[in-house]
Amino acid sequence: MSFNRRESPFNLRRAIFTQKNTLAWFVLAIALLTTLLAWQYLRQREVVLAERQFELLATDMAAAIHKRMVDHEQILLGAAGLIDASEQVTRQEWKKQIERLRLSEHYPGIMGVGFAAAIAPDELAAFESQVRAEGFPAFRVHPEGERPFYTSILFLEPFAGRNLAAFGYDMYSESTRRQAMQNAIQSGETRVTGAVKLLQETHGKVQTGILMYVPVYASDMPLGNASQRQAALRGFVYSPYRMGDLLHGILGNANPRIGYELRDVTDTAAPALLFETEQPTDTALPLFSRQVSLPLYGRDWQLSFSSTPAFDQSIPSHALVLIAGVGISAMLFMLASLLNLRRDQAEALAARMTEKMRASNDALRLSEERQRLVLKGSNDGWWDVDIEQWRFVASARAWEMLGYPQHRGFQSLHRWQAVIAPSARHSLLTQLHDAIASDTMSFACETRFLHKNGSEVCLLLRGALQRDDTGKALRASGTMLDLTEQKQVEAMKSEFVSTVSHELRTPLTSISGALSIVNSGSLGAVPEPMQKMLEIAHTNSLRLNHLINDLLDMEKLAAGKMTFDIRVQRIDALVTDAITANQAYADKHQVTLQWVPSDEYWANVDAIRLQQVLSNFLSNAIKFSPPGGVVSVTLAEMASRLRISVADQGDGIPASFQPLIFSKFAQADSADNRQKPGTGLGLAISRDLMEKMDGAVGFHSEPGKGATFWLELPLAATDVQEDTDEQAEHAKRVLVLDDDETYAQFMGLMLRRAGYSPTITHSVREARLVLSDNPPDALVTDLRLPDGHGLSLIRELRLQGATRDLPVLVVSAYCDEGQRLLDGQVQGVAWLDKPVEEFKVLPVLADLIKRAKAQ
Repeated sequence: MSFNRRESPFNLRRAIFTQKNTLAWFVLAIALLTTLLAWQYLRQREVVLAERQFELLATDMAAAIHKRMVDHEQILLGAAGLIDASEQVTRQEWKKQIERLRLSEHYPGIMGVGFAAAIAPDELAAFESQVRAEGFPAFRVHPEGERPFYTSILFLEPFAGRNLAAFGYDMYSESTRRQAMQNAIQSGETRVTGAVKLLQETHGKVQTGILMYVPVYASDMPLGNASQRQAALRGFVYSPYRMGDLLHGILGNANPRIGYELRDVTDTAAPALLFETEQPTDTALPLFSRQVSLPLYGRDWQLSFSSTPAFDQSIPSHALVLIAGVGISAMLFMLASLLNLRRDQAEALAARMTEKMRASNDALRLSEERQRLVLKGSNDGWWDVDIEQWRFVASARAWEMLGYPQHRGFQSLHRWQAVIAPSARHSLLTQLHDAIASDTMSFACETRFLHKNGSEVCLLLRGALQRDDTGKALRASGTMLDLTEQKQVEAMKSEFVSTVSHELRTPLTSISGALSIVNSGSLGAVPEPMQKMLEIAHTNSLRLNHLINDLLDMEKLAAGKMTFDIRVQRIDALVTDAITANQAYADKHQVTLQWVPSDEYWANVDAIRLQQVLSNFLSNAIKFSPPGGVVSVTLAEMASRLRISVADQGDGIPASFQPLIFSKFAQADSADNRQKPGTGLGLAISRDLMEKMDGAVGFHSEPGKGATFWLELPLAATDVQEDTDEQAEHAKRVLVLDDDETYAQFMGLMLRRAGYSPTITHSVREARLVLSDNPPDALVTDLRLPDGHGLSLIRELRLQGATRDLPVLVVSAYCDEGQRLLDGQVQGVAWLDKPVEEFKVLPVLADLIKRAKAQ
């Protein structure tokens, strides 16, 4: 029998588009949907981060303008104080006072500080004569004309350049200035004008101007009302501003990717434009915009911010995620389709062999030929062993799997044993010997053989035994399947699950941290309509975090990659910490945690992992207790072992479910009627963790009478005592290094609540500056940073005398990678996987600092 080669493309197309290939199409749909959701999530996350950055920039710019205007008022108030303190201020005194302020250096954008004297009509001539006598023969108050009240700019420093044009000007003669001056007189407070054209606009581009006035009164006259203040008026201390120069002096170049405009909206019917940045030629609407109101000294200003095309285009699109996801989806689809094609071919050939087995000897030979083709098509090799004569024969495909040419005829069985991997030889021969010695008719085992190139090949051996009437094994025949590709796929799947879990865990940490900060009220009161939705979002983000953590813990335990820091610990203190950490959860469920402080107990444990087990027991007990119930925690010593029991008053565990209680994904309520949230992994992880610490777990429960879960630990034979004074002492300063702004703020808030003084940085460059200037007491850092790697920074610190023993706590989603790269070469470093909870961070950090001080 032979195959028509032209049938292959047809068969491939049929395998792809047939109904039997539904699973492959389903895999493709799920993979594409996952890719799209991941890309959409990453894109939305970048937009949210960009919007947050835009909001912060806009808020900072508005705050800078408000602060600078308040500073300018203080300058004028100081100058007014000089006039109040002296009956007659000379021009030289005024100049010296203003020069000391160094306006151009400290307050760029201010044109000067002046004094405008108030003049009655009958005093005008004497005033002009007095000023002319000071060396200004051409002085006059302008504009000319008779008015019931005059003012004149007498002093204005610096008295040069554009400011010379304003000397002697009666600002009260112009309506906009007069309105602000009159408001200042009547209120006795500082006032700012609307938009005006300054006299200083003598050349160059004309800018919109404003003036700020502080009224000055005679000290010996009453100021109880507006008329009294009008009568006691001596003049005004004032400053003129060109708005373009003022805003440039306040903001500098600001952020070139943020455009803004400033308007005076005191008169809503006719708002006046005070300043605007150059508008981009692109007519597209900005992605972000914001308006900020600034009420200042009797005027209402409105700042309008908008993002520029450069800002909008800087948001990452994560197109590579989309492209890579589509490519991987296509590869998975093709792999599933090809496997389906192989399966169809094997099934078709097997069906034909079955039909031909009833024919003659020629049909039998044809069937055997087809059997060989099936083995060839299914990528299996076959073998046969004559047990009595200790000889075997194998197919060409069997030898090809090991890289050897085909050996024809029977070979000595020692030839076969020589290609078994040494590490697997004893186990395989033992299994085969047991199968031959027993009465079984078939066997299957997974083992490793040596390839010709020296590498090991994983094979699946399946065989059937031929026995005589007495049951003695005479012959063994079977197949061998190369599992290399399957192992690679499993490794890729494990790596894919781990990578996806890590990638999901990083943004989920930011989301949980941000929601925690918002719900805590640290950023201000949350509107009541939003409070419930934010609490729901925070609860579900934490639930998803716990699911991802449980999956990663199971993976690490199964692969033997989970690291343990087992040291002598005070167990009763760890129990107290666990109860404190779960108190808020108990309060939420209206459950009382009952705990009587016990004697001191010491044991060799990993503190963090024991806390994880205790928290799992406590949270389960709280979750399954009725409102108003009591969860009691007890410690008891039994034959050099310590038993910690957690008892609840819930409904207990059904008898049918009790044998499965510590199984993976086991939950008493089914998925379609589940009332309590959970993954079904917590107790399985707790059992494995306690076994790693030479402990044990168990439970006893009667349905309807609650349940008690317990763990046991061997007590440590030591007289270790706590140094309570040192333990209570916290580091004064902790440097937090994390490029995720939200998570860094969350960590800073957590440390600040614990009594530390955190300094937050987002790049290795910023951290180096802080470390070189004044090294902190400890460093909390991520690993993958925008301008370097956390491990490089740690190695640098260990080479410098000032930071050689600096405690370092690594909080990252890539702790496994970091520990593998450091390989124990650096001391004084602790590791916690993201996302991390407060009850884990603080004890580890305190212990690091304590050990560093003891050195």
